[in-house]
Amino acid sequence: MRKNSDLVVSYLTLRQMIGGIGLLMPIFVRLGAFWFEHIPATESISAYYYTSMRDVFVSTLVLVGILIACYRSPSKFDNALGIVAGLAAIGVGLFPVDPVFASEILQRYPEMAEKKCYVNRGVLGYHYIFVTIFFALCFVMVAFRFTAFTPPNAEKEMRRRNLIYRICGAVMLVSFIIISVQFLRGAGESIFWPETAAVIAFGIAWLVKGQTFLADKPGSPARLAS
Repeated sequence: MRKNSDLVVSYLTLRQMIGGIGLLMPIFVRLGAFWFEHIPATESISAYYYTSMRDVFVSTLVLVGILIACYRSPSKFDNALGIVAGLAAIGVGLFPVDPVFASEILQRYPEMAEKKCYVNRGVLGYHYIFVTIFFALCFVMVAFRFTAFTPPNAEKEMRRRNLIYRICGAVMLVSFIIISVQFLRGAGESIFWPETAAVIAFGIAWLVKGQTFLADKPGSPARLAS
């Protein structure tokens, strides 16, 4: 019994780590860039790759990707979904968006936007592919797979968690639609806030999945099965 309890705690902790890191990342990079470089905002979360928050941005996505890839459930489909989503998250961090520099950086370092600058070089053009795969699979996980294996006589905590998953999935879907519309319009509008809404919904869903909130009662069958 002690061994099973340790395993349950480890899986709940894994989910909590995914949720907590995902929830804090957009907030941390924005505050960090403002604190160190006085950059009030960028066009997207991915644009923080070209600020002093690059290492935080990349390392966070790589860590989240590894944790999601390690996520396991009784379903082989869910396991495969987690592995692909995890690899996509790593790809988002390692394959940056095309260089876009904040005006505050260009004022101090005007040569940053020139092709001779080393930071402009690298494997470009794949970022949005990884972003699309990652968010699409995360939406499927949150909106549909997190509610899987719910028994007909589920306890009220589990039913409430399922409701939160659906709400988070809806927020993610609406955010994706807004981002897609703005991207297709090509008007150069900022997508930071809809991206942030999607990431925060993702983080909340994982925190709830880890039973940070609405936890099952100790020793309940649902907690042992989770």
